[in-house]
Amino acid sequence: MRLLRRLTGFTELLLLAAMLVGWGGSSDAIRFDGSGGGGFTGGFTGRATITVGMTADKTTLPLNITNAGINPSGPYTNTITVVVKQNGNLFPAPNVAISIVSGLSSGALFYLDGNEEHEDDNGNPLAFRRLTFEDTDGIVTAHFHANSTPGTVVLAATATDPNTGQSISANLTINVTGGGTGGVGGGKPAMVNFVMDPTPVYIRTNPDGTTTVPQRNFKLFQLFVLDDFAQSVSPSGGHMLRIELLPNRPNGGEWLSATDAAGNTQQGATILTDPIGGAATVTLHSGTVPGTVLIAATADRADNNVDNGIQMPITNYASVPIGTGEIKSLTFTGPFADAVNGRWNSLAAQLVDPTTLNPCPDIGPPPDVRCWADVLWDGTFIRYINVIASDPYGNPPPAGTPITFRLIDSPLDMLVNRYPEQGHGQFAITGYNGDPQEGGWEFFAPNRTVSRATGDTLNPFVVPNGVSYALADWPCLLVLQDPEVINPNPSTINALPSEGRLEYHVGSRLITGRAGNMLTVNSPFNQVSQNVGANVWYTVGCPPHKGNVMNFNFVDSPVFGLNEMIVMTDTNGIARTIINYPASQVGRRFMLVAESNGGKVGAVMTHWYLGNPDGSIIAITSPLALAQQMPPLQIACRLEGVDGGTTATLEIMPGATITQAVTLQLLDGGIGNGNCTGPVDPTTPDPPEGVIRTPIPGVPIAVDITINDPSETAAILAEEALVTAQVALDVFVAANPGVCDLILEQGQETPVERDPEKCAKQKELATALENARIAAAQARAIANLHTPTASVVPTTLVTGVGGFVSLVLQVNDLPTDGSVDFLFSTIGPEIRSQTLQIRVQPPQPPQATPTQ
Repeated sequence: MRLLRRLTGFTELLLLAAMLVGWGGSSDAIRFDGSGGGGFTGGFTGRATITVGMTADKTTLPLNITNAGINPSGPYTNTITVVVKQNGNLFPAPNVAISIVSGLSSGALFYLDGNEEHEDDNGNPLAFRRLTFEDTDGIVTAHFHANSTPGTVVLAATATDPNTGQSISANLTINVTGGGTGGVGGGKPAMVNFVMDPTPVYIRTNPDGTTTVPQRNFKLFQLFVLDDFAQSVSPSGGHMLRIELLPNRPNGGEWLSATDAAGNTQQGATILTDPIGGAATVTLHSGTVPGTVLIAATADRADNNVDNGIQMPITNYASVPIGTGEIKSLTFTGPFADAVNGRWNSLAAQLVDPTTLNPCPDIGPPPDVRCWADVLWDGTFIRYINVIASDPYGNPPPAGTPITFRLIDSPLDMLVNRYPEQGHGQFAITGYNGDPQEGGWEFFAPNRTVSRATGDTLNPFVVPNGVSYALADWPCLLVLQDPEVINPNPSTINALPSEGRLEYHVGSRLITGRAGNMLTVNSPFNQVSQNVGANVWYTVGCPPHKGNVMNFNFVDSPVFGLNEMIVMTDTNGIARTIINYPASQVGRRFMLVAESNGGKVGAVMTHWYLGNPDGSIIAITSPLALAQQMPPLQIACRLEGVDGGTTATLEIMPGATITQAVTLQLLDGGIGNGNCTGPVDPTTPDPPEGVIRTPIPGVPIAVDITINDPSETAAILAEEALVTAQVALDVFVAANPGVCDLILEQGQETPVERDPEKCAKQKELATALENARIAAAQARAIANLHTPTASVVPTTLVTGVGGFVSLVLQVNDLPTDGSVDFLFSTIGPEIRSQTLQIRVQPPQPPQATPTQ
């Protein structure tokens, strides 16, 4: 039996040897390649298979908390090299792929080869989860870039064996971490740099009334320890960094946390830690008190170890504001120019066959071709409104904090500053003696007892408390403002934003009814530290209103499309909305209220509805002789080409007196109607289009009068020349006394001048003086023939209904060569009009025609 077993074993060895010979008998036929963790890499082919190796210059990367861009020389990006070999030599693999097997949330792969297919439209590199390379020379390079999510990333590089058709692979592990073991090389510490997460941080417990928007009560930041050559420094046996909160912090329980190179958790007001992959990632946790935290980070240049004491500190500081997240103030950024536009109605284009419409390029279509720009201005203006929100320490509130807007523009007073005849109007129900009950729902305002104007019976709008029963219904709005913020300019009263203070009540309340002789509102007034008494500026607005304000914005998201969202603050604490109003109400007074924190915080802007302020013009509508000299009002839509001013001339006889009535009209910059009107040359790069202009009432017009009297100017110049000649002679005589005295010298019978040469100069100056005296007398005599005067009545001009203003030009006794220039322009930043010049002058002689 033992012999049989031995024979059986011998037979098996023979069979195995025969099989090996049949498969080629090579000692390399069975091969395992351990490079890069590849695995079984060949078959029994008799020929060597390929090997794939993958390495990286950095296998540990710090968290990219600021989402810094890809940079192969930066801390968040590494360079990956894949080498394909056969028989120990580089093998030109037709295809090599690098893929992210796991850990996709921690970063992405990049080519960085300059190929446009691997970049976006702006030339920025695109991120991939798999890279493919064709027709290689056996070596390919790529890059992995970390993001802000920690994790372990496994990469796989693959190539196809040309002999077996199998995929040969190698794996590489990359750690994206804010803690754990790691480090990079470098010399001695020379600088400590902070990199801060820009997200705001707030106290971890907020007072009552704080917004419900989610808030972060921690802040991530990173520290980089660099040597004299700005290279990262590696650990040297102990902790590299001491990070501490300085004592002048809010002291509300703030603390730091981090993980050192050994993986130990560090936390407290002072911690010791190390850079991981070149960066130490630390978290500041807020406490219960707002304020500013000053953080100090120190490395020791002496031995790069802060555990054994610091001998040569290298310190840097960073300050972090901690907010409450509670809005304490709102401020309007407006309300002036560059914030008005027009709304368009595309119904005209929708009513025609769309196939007959053509695009309207910049050069414009020929006048006989209709284009999709045939939309019409619908007579509505939109005005962009911004409001800035701040907490008690001037920090922005959390992004997404809702802001509520309310608008009133009625009822306006019919007796004083009546709109539009007398100005922008003022609210009928208003005063500076309102008395809100702190912490309560009641509002009291004493009755007015003094007439405002003729015909005021003291009861059209004002009965007890300044508000009638009819105006105390639910839709009416009570608006309160700080009484000390009053713009002294009567034309734009309270145009500037109101600055609310804690001791005052700024904002609005809905009127719900009466309680005895008081109004009641929908929510209690602020419970402030003192009773401010009856000195709060109040206004009541009631429907119908002419304009509106949006409390919703349309946001065009690339993910969710067009969505309607409530108005909220952004990361800068700015909330944006728009108001809409008809062109027929341009110039009308309105109040806009912004509120937050349940109505406890508010701001009020009082202004008037603007037209398009840029390119506004003052036109002459009468008399006809002047109006005909004005350019057409329907001028180019593109106002960049509009001339800076307009001149009209009125002729009168010399010495005459005129009293000329003139009517002006103030028009805004206009809205292009989109129609290619008028004679258009299709070759013109920018053909003119029609403009629709809106009249603006209630705007003051400034007048500057210049009298041009050449005769008077000539007389003044002649008199100045006379004085100059007299001074010249007097100075010469004083310096050269007696030069013209006659003296009789010895041996001569005829006396001679003491100094003939200087005497000749003195005589020359005397002659010049006499000539100047004659010229001055002649010039003054001519100038005294006329004494021109000019004025405008009334002296104060304000546009009224339709933007019109009537005035009288008065000119008297103009000389033949004289003239008067009346220059009209708008006052204030809201309207920037061109200057209108009306020149009054005698008829000018015809200019001679040059001969050929």
